[in-house]
Amino acid sequence: MRSVLTVIAIALGGVAVAQTPMNDSSCRDNLQSAFNGLRVIDASHLSAYSYVLRLDTTETLNGNTITYAGGLRLYDDNVSAGELIRSELTLYRGTTLIQRTVADGRRVWSYDPAQNAYSANAYNTDQGANTANYRTNFTNTFKETATGAPLTLITLMDQASITGTARVKDWLGGIQFQGLNWTKPGDPLNLDGAGNPIIPPPHQYDTVWQKLPDSSRFVQFETETFDAGVTWNLDSVQIHKQDKLGASTKVSDTYLTVPKDKFGNPMVEARNSTAFVFVPPNQSKVLSSPRTIKF
Repeated sequence: MRSVLTVIAIALGGVAVAQTPMNDSSCRDNLQSAFNGLRVIDASHLSAYSYVLRLDTTETLNGNTITYAGGLRLYDDNVSAGELIRSELTLYRGTTLIQRTVADGRRVWSYDPAQNAYSANAYNTDQGANTANYRTNFTNTFKETATGAPLTLITLMDQASITGTARVKDWLGGIQFQGLNWTKPGDPLNLDGAGNPIIPPPHQYDTVWQKLPDSSRFVQFETETFDAGVTWNLDSVQIHKQDKLGASTKVSDTYLTVPKDKFGNPMVEARNSTAFVFVPPNQSKVLSSPRTIKF
């Protein structure tokens, strides 16, 4: 992953990279464009979009490292005749599934493999028109079971899409965003009718961050544009934390990335993807919660 130090090192190493500092307002504008760009329109339902995010976390304490991996899949159809929001949140410790949460359009199913137990909480009616607070109910119910690193996926989901347009908020409260815009010269790709090379718009990057003065916590966003800043793509988010635990320090780094297919396009989800289906496993039990559906 690129970092601010990497960008500076490239410049000092003699590569032709132009760097321009960014103020808080420019950083927020960049992130809003990149967050909006996460959404991929469903060609079969033009009122709908989807996106997929991947999570990778390492936690180190007293020389021991634990790795986590997971992801978020979201399908959102904002058609006026009846909204449909479906999602899946997963978390693995190493290769072992430790949490799966599924929103199927009416219920949020949260499964704990260690207990072979699940909860089922409704955010919509079983039949007829959607409840008046459908979107808010989904958000509140879906995020209830998320803890630890997956909360960063919920934060990004909330800022990128659920209100219908991106809204950038502080990830570290009360700290201004800082950033660097830097450019790599474009390479000639084609020739025009006179045989002259057609130079594409310069490939630009923005590195945007919020950071505590002692660097014990920071969040850093990597974005890029291929059309001179008309649109921006989100490449990655890094969330770094250092927490004192007695005489020891736990260090965690979480990376959020956008998985790509073999053609380099962002992964998407279909309206009826199996990711949005939950079937209670054999001999599983129901966990009680304030909104648990009783069977």
